Formats: sequence, structure tokens, C-alpha cells
Amino acid sequence: MPELSIIIPCLNEEHYIGRLLDCLGKQTFRDFQIIVVDSHSTDGTATVVRRRMRKDRRISLLRSPRKGVSDARNAGAWKAQAERLLFMDADVTIGSDFLKKAMGELEERGLQVSGCCLVPDSRKLFDRLGHHLLNGWFQAMQYVWPHMVGQCIFSTRAIHRKLKGFDSTILFAEDNDYVNRASTLARFRILRSVRVISSTRRFESENSIVLGMKYALCPFYRLIFGEIRTNIFNYRMDIPKRKKQ
Repeated sequence: MPELSIIIPCLNEEHYIGRLLDCLGKQTFRDFQIIVVDSHSTDGTATVVRRRMRKDRRISLLRSPRKGVSDARNAGAWKAQAERLLFMDADVTIGSDFLKKAMGELEERGLQVSGCCLVPDSRKLFDRLGHHLLNGWFQAMQYVWPHMVGQCIFSTRAIHRKLKGFDSTILFAEDNDYVNRASTLARFRILRSVRVISSTRRFESENSIVLGMKYALCPFYRLIFGEIRTNIFNYRMDIPKRKKQ
């Protein structure tokens, strides 16, 4: 049995998923499995994954029963062999010692549910400022109303089952809802030793100011009106590609 199961939902990520799988292949911590869940992609995502599968037997590919990031994450979690789960987005990258440091800190601090701060893959001032503010929000709220995005969420099979997984009826901030609910079952804290490099391609494909306001208003909307089950924020699930592998 592996010590960690990594679940990666994918929707048309042929230009990004290979990059993350290559990062995972270079990890100094080796005791993990990778479950890539294809959420009905129409591009070459599955081809890219199968190419890596021939080189690394720890990688497997599933097809989600329904289209949607929550359904994809849940499908992967049900197939996970390890008790410790890590949900990641397909367009992130990590350093070679990410898993070693993260697993060590989780064990040392006795954490079952956790996440980490984000570093943008862009040098633009707006992107760096936005991520700085987002990380500040994560740090401040971890003690009272935990938030974390899907780029990096650590959980366990036991907690995931008690929660009945991610809520697939939520269209925006389903990751925050998951962490909110998980924090009622186990202590949530932000990892100090690691960072995830986060793609800014969504900001490049949409109006940056409008998108930033959506993110800023989201928690207040949730606090007042509850979870977002209609597309009131006009939030796209598919993100245009930026670069080819």
C-alpha cells in the first residue's frame, strides 16, 4: 500500500498535465500513487497521461462518471489505496522535495487536513500582489474559517468518506466548502515548509480585475447566502491553454 494517493482532475489539460506528472516523477519522496481522473476531455489529455504511464507504474488513469471537478476528485478518492490523500490541479508545478517536506510536516504537526500557500508562475506585479493577498487570507482564516483552493488540499480517506466527498452541486468554491467541512472533523493548518507554483493562465484569459473581484467577493457571498450552486459569478470551468509541452 502506498503512503499517499495523489488525485488530479483533468478537463482538456493536454498542455499541462504532463508537466505536473514529470514533477511528481522527480520527487525525493517515492511512496505514492497518482490517479489522474479525466473529466470528459476532448483533447489529448488521456494520450499524454498514457505516455507517462508507460514510464511510471504508479500512474493510473480513470474516466469520471460525470463531467465536473468535484465528481472527478471524488472518483479518484474512491479508488485511492492510501489513507493520506492529496488533491492537486493539473496546471500546478512543485519542487522535487515538495512531498518529502509536506509529508514530514503533516506527521510532525499531526495534521490530517491541510494546504499550502501559492506562488504565481508570473512576474507581473498584479499576479504577485494577488497571490500575496490570497496567501494572507489563507493564513489569517486558517484558525477561524479555513479556506484552501484545489491546487493543493491534503485530506484522508476517512475524512473524505465522512464528508461524502466534494459537493458536486456547488459550482464555485467547492474546494473551500470541502475544507470548511473537513475542519469540523480535524484541525486544519497551512503547511509552512512548502509552496505550490500556481498557473495564472485564468487571469491571462479573462479580465484580471473582474476575476480578482470574483475571488474577493466569493467568501462574503458564501457567508451571507450560502454555497454557490448557480453560475452567478459566470465562472468558467475550462481554461484556455497557454503553452504546449
